[in-house]
Amino acid sequence: MGRVWGVLLLSVGLFACRSNKPSYAPLPPEAEALMVQAEAALQQQAFIEALQLANQAESRAPAHPDVLFFKGRLYTRMMLLDAADSLYHLVAQHAPDYPGLWHNLANNAARRGQFGQAVVYYRKELKQHPSSLAWRGLARAYQELGRSDSAHVAYEMALRLDSTYAEAWLDLAELYEKEGRLEEALLAARRAWEQVPQSLIARYRLGNLLRQTGQLEAARALLESVVQEAPWHHAAHYSLGLVLQQRGVQEEAQRLIKKAETLRALQAKVEQAELMISNTPRDPYAYATLGSLLRRLGQYPEALYAYQVARYLDPQNLEFQNNIAILYLLLGQADQALAWLEQAVNQDSMFVDGWINLGTLYALQGNLAAARTAWERASRLAPERPEPRRYLARLTAGITP
Repeated sequence: MGRVWGVLLLSVGLFACRSNKPSYAPLPPEAEALMVQAEAALQQQAFIEALQLANQAESRAPAHPDVLFFKGRLYTRMMLLDAADSLYHLVAQHAPDYPGLWHNLANNAARRGQFGQAVVYYRKELKQHPSSLAWRGLARAYQELGRSDSAHVAYEMALRLDSTYAEAWLDLAELYEKEGRLEEALLAARRAWEQVPQSLIARYRLGNLLRQTGQLEAARALLESVVQEAPWHHAAHYSLGLVLQQRGVQEEAQRLIKKAETLRALQAKVEQAELMISNTPRDPYAYATLGSLLRRLGQYPEALYAYQVARYLDPQNLEFQNNIAILYLLLGQADQALAWLEQAVNQDSMFVDGWINLGTLYALQGNLAAARTAWERASRLAPERPEPRRYLARLTAGITP
């Protein structure tokens, strides 16, 4: 959902450096301090808290473009595009030359598949604030419209402004590949990889192109690194399987190709969930479904994002908070997981799953007394549940659960 266009979303606004003096007064200090906190909350995907802080800032600076633009970014981040666009158009009424305004409207049009409208908005942004980012967005819109010549020109302009822009090189490589110009695609992909050698996308695209051009050993090294780091990446599994097949390693090749088919089936379900979100963007369970699928794929940061949006749409849903805590634990952030579980049981002291998981987390941290208290609480609330009794029995036997 917005994976292609999400990377183009500008974060300018309150924190941007403007080349021209803005046409409106700066934020008052109290409002600016609140917006700094709101930005930090947004970066943590704490959407409810970010909006609350922004609303407090707006009460001190009504209709200020910086606040309206931030709220537009916030809603865009959650794929609530109509609400975001309404805010961006309010910015346009007060400051039509606001940096990033038309760029973000263009991104949202592209997310809806309205690529012609996106072109109009990107051109408006480029007229006011030329940037490699906007040229790349324009190029992608042209590419979607089948206007390859115009896309090439726009990519050339983006790279003329910033020859180190890895994402533009990757997009250009993709365009060349679709046109069958594999050697040129390979050169573009290599330029991207040289800038961001740790990027999964850059490694996969270069590795896949090396395979297609017969450079099997170099392809193998890159694709193996992607598969190892991203076990959910179906295309990398498939491409690596083809490399090994050509090298005569048949058994491992077939295992990878079969794994790719399984992953692709899961990815198809992810795409269905994303489509559901596009059709019903305010349905929290659509986001929860997406989060569950992404967790099954092992894409924990993306799953966390989905559950954070679900929680924004339904703040009282404790299962969403429980899943957020589990994902933080899977990401190695035990303190965050603990905070979310404690918040959940404080919100509803009858939340059994929260007490069970809280006990498990306490035990993992070595706080066995707190773990016992949590499991005893869960056992009293739900005597039919076997988990608390089993964990308590293991504690009594001196075995850490």
